[in-house]
Amino acid sequence: MPAARTAASHPPARQRGVAAVEFAVLVFVLLLVGAGLVEFGRTLWYYNALAKGTRDAARYLSTVPAGTLGSQTATARNIVVQAATAALVPGFSSANVSAVCAPTACASVVQPSDVTQVTVSASFPLSVGALFPFVSSGGDGYTFAPGASGNALTLTPHTTMPYMW
Repeated sequence: MPAARTAASHPPARQRGVAAVEFAVLVFVLLLVGAGLVEFGRTLWYYNALAKGTRDAARYLSTVPAGTLGSQTATARNIVVQAATAALVPGFSSANVSAVCAPTACASVVQPSDVTQVTVSASFPLSVGALFPFVSSGGDGYTFAPGASGNALTLTPHTTMPYMW
């Protein structure tokens, strides 16, 4: 004798397809979260590369003899550019880097007592959502670049070190 079908073994007709609808909603949300994670990771990758470059350049400038400090700022800029290039930061150039000596300008330093610290900073405008256009910062706490289209933020790592010479 065949087993009788019960209500528990056969779902009602109105429950069919619910899993497909839930899956469709969940996939959309997960794609948005995944795209946001990729964009956030890219931003952190670029910032970390620029921060390492400014740190290396400031360390270099802090050990340069006082008489040559003014001419070595170009080398410090190139150190940051090389770090950015190695990390595949697109469109970064030495124009995005500044090297400053305090309290005297680097070009005016003659003796070690003229300078107490060196600062190397970088500025890089980054478009959020460049990889995924539907991911937007939406104005909820990012620092936007002036004149930007609304999805740009400026990464500005800097390093200050005491002058060691």
